[in-house]
Amino acid sequence: MQRSSLVSAFVIAFLAGAHFAGAQKVRKEPPRPALIAGADTNDARAYYAHGLSKIERDPEEAGDAFYWAMRINPTFADAYYARRCALLLTDRIRFQQYMEDDRGTLRSDEIKRIDSLYYFSLTINPFMYRGLDARLFRAYLLQVGDDYARRNNLGPGEVQFAINRWLMDASPSFKAWRAYGDGRFPDALRLYAEAIKDAKFKAELRADRGRLFFQVGEADSALTELTQAVDELRKADKKDLVYVYESKALLEHSIGLVQQRLGNKSAAKEAFGRALQEDLSYFPAHVQLAYLALDGKDTTTALGEMDLAVQIRTDDPVLRYIYGYALATSGKYPEAEAQLRKAIEVDGAFAAPYHVLGLVLDGQAKGSEALAQYRSFLARASQSDARRKEAEERVRELAIKDDR
Repeated sequence: MQRSSLVSAFVIAFLAGAHFAGAQKVRKEPPRPALIAGADTNDARAYYAHGLSKIERDPEEAGDAFYWAMRINPTFADAYYARRCALLLTDRIRFQQYMEDDRGTLRSDEIKRIDSLYYFSLTINPFMYRGLDARLFRAYLLQVGDDYARRNNLGPGEVQFAINRWLMDASPSFKAWRAYGDGRFPDALRLYAEAIKDAKFKAELRADRGRLFFQVGEADSALTELTQAVDELRKADKKDLVYVYESKALLEHSIGLVQQRLGNKSAAKEAFGRALQEDLSYFPAHVQLAYLALDGKDTTTALGEMDLAVQIRTDDPVLRYIYGYALATSGKYPEAEAQLRKAIEVDGAFAAPYHVLGLVLDGQAKGSEALAQYRSFLARASQSDARRKEAEERVRELAIKDDR
């Protein structure tokens, strides 16, 4: 096996967005929902699409579908966020209290567990489009409208009139959030600006506006808003309720990614360093520093950063996978093998580590073991996986040798 195979495999994973979300296994795994005939049951997006089709009518099944999307591809940020949305919808009373910012509900252990999925999705991709917010809001409106009609003995037309009046009188921040969810980005940016002028606590609004600027390709404006959001958080009273997904570490991570987009690698490195100053356990910053080191051909630093990340989060299959990649591209095959086997142990549905483990074993002239891993990869990889062709060819070659 050529060393270039491992390097190209690493590049594919890097470009595909191989980040660092754990699979978040539950105590008792839900069954895989049945997909439509002909669907690829090894494709995370097939389960994601199934979940989207079920989220309002059957949020429990939708949540199961999103769970399996997470397991099959634990780098898929949208699946974590979508599962959080589905889980919120499974309890009608709790959902309404959550949408109305009931303090006790927001502080409950159950909601913290659910919202941790959202936080996780943002550590994978801080600029992920949260389009399901609009569907959550529509579900909330239907629920509130039904309750209002029942209490006041009103017809659908009267209820809709009352809702429309309420929406017209809503605050700019609420209108901005709604415009964002509906995909009306210019309106959302304008409304967020209005909301920021009048808000006492501006950090969350600035963070949302900064993320949106980045999504529409205005990185300079994104940097300005995100930097001001961090400053606002530093001024905030620690007693104030601050959502976990507006942590300063996450915002510094976001700033680092914006600086990278602007070509400012040294400033990006500083931002990731500040993220760790804010929270020593914020492992995504170590991963980003490892990427920067690899880009600068500083393998020693890259491996050191990945080792720190794995020490912080020992049960994360993607961290183990990335670390295994980095070790393999450095020729440290035994060490890479250990990390990749751990990734497989944590999440056996995640196909990618099997492929790289095959390459690593191939590199150590362990043909029979490599063959088993390539076959395991093919049994789990989606039909659209770019690595299938290489794995299939290697299986044919190794099978011939194994038969001799």
